[in-house]
Amino acid sequence: LYEMYRKNGREEMGLDPNTEDGRDKIEQLREVIVSELIDRTLIAQEAERCGLAISPEKWKEAEQRAVQQFGGDEKYNAYLAEHHLTRDEYAEVIKSEIYGGLVREELRKGLNVTDEEIKKYYEAHKGEPQFQQPERVTASHILINARPNLISQQLQSEKNLSGEALSKAAREEIEKRRKLAEELRGKAAAGADFAALARQHSQDPSSREQGGSLGTFARNSHTRTFDEAAFALKPGMVSAVVQTEYGFHIIKLAAKDAARAQTLSEATPEIRRLLLAEREAAKLTESLKEIRRKAKVRINEPFHFGALKNEFPSN
Repeated sequence: LYEMYRKNGREEMGLDPNTEDGRDKIEQLREVIVSELIDRTLIAQEAERCGLAISPEKWKEAEQRAVQQFGGDEKYNAYLAEHHLTRDEYAEVIKSEIYGGLVREELRKGLNVTDEEIKKYYEAHKGEPQFQQPERVTASHILINARPNLISQQLQSEKNLSGEALSKAAREEIEKRRKLAEELRGKAAAGADFAALARQHSQDPSSREQGGSLGTFARNSHTRTFDEAAFALKPGMVSAVVQTEYGFHIIKLAAKDAARAQTLSEATPEIRRLLLAEREAAKLTESLKEIRRKAKVRINEPFHFGALKNEFPSN
């Protein structure tokens, strides 16, 4: 397991063992990994000592989740083979994660955050980005698909076109769809029921049945071109035809909310989560210190699966 964590860490951090800086950071990484493996093992042992059991259902769920994270059985098995691990050996990782969760559940018991503490935290941090609500808009759109590659594939399949003939036909089809979008935009701007137009003509399956509604969103929720057009509108306005990689859009703005700081009420759930997480982490750190104090830890070299041993005193 040590080798697995070490290799993953080196790859993620891009460390080069052929440079002095790389070797120094690899040594630092080694210390972090060893400490993490010790903590995982101690937590698992303490959980077992306290009678925290892993139910068959929880074990099955965790194992299935692990396989899914790797993208299925084939990739999961390939990963294990690459790191010279069996499923039983990797099960130790899964088991330590489950026990870690069980221990944290126990630590959360009795932890509490008062309204006064939340208010105090809010007053001290309300200017920070995490408590700022960005400018948002509520909008609907009508999409006429016009992806060049999909149109070309369709024409090639249906009309057996290729070369310049295919390119010409694709350009003509895209222009035809642009004209349809312009026609729909004209109707919407003249006061036609936008939701009805969207239900009848929009080719966005995720919003069509909702009358084109995209709900309320901040910038960077859609393509840059789409966002720029949507945020430039005033409530009630209909945009010009907007072309993106997906096709032609007609956007109607329903409402716009200026950027502002969250209210205490809006920020409370996040503040409560942050404070509880801090207290849980502090409690876990203290618990680990006590567990480490009582434990006998022996680290064997070289590191390989099974090399890390942690033994509690027998008394």
